[in-house]
Amino acid sequence: MAAISDSGKKWIQSSVAITCMLLGYILISFFETLGDWFALESKIPNFVASAQILSVLIALGVFIYIMKNPKTSGFLKEVYQETVKVVWPDKSQTVRHTIGIMIGVTIVGFILGFFDFTATWFLSLIN
Repeated sequence: MAAISDSGKKWIQSSVAITCMLLGYILISFFETLGDWFALESKIPNFVASAQILSVLIALGVFIYIMKNPKTSGFLKEVYQETVKVVWPDKSQTVRHTIGIMIGVTIVGFILGFFDFTATWFLSLIN
């Protein structure tokens, strides 16, 4: 396995950090929802603050675990190396493929609309 530059390490660390921040936000929302469902704000003093602190600690623990685990760090380094090797399409290819997909989706939409109109018309004849 080849060595990764400092820039690559920063990309890996920042993507893991952003993912863990998202995890913390999701956990905070989850605990707040649980608090609403079971009226935990009235049963547990400082429930909101403790839920937020717990969520941040869990997200921080996940970040530290991912960064300190050699298997996970090695896997993320390999993923970054493979991402760097990918030959990304240029702008003209991207535009052509996007237009092709839009045309294809429009055609399929018209076909499905025609089938829907035909089925609705046929069922109205039965009634």
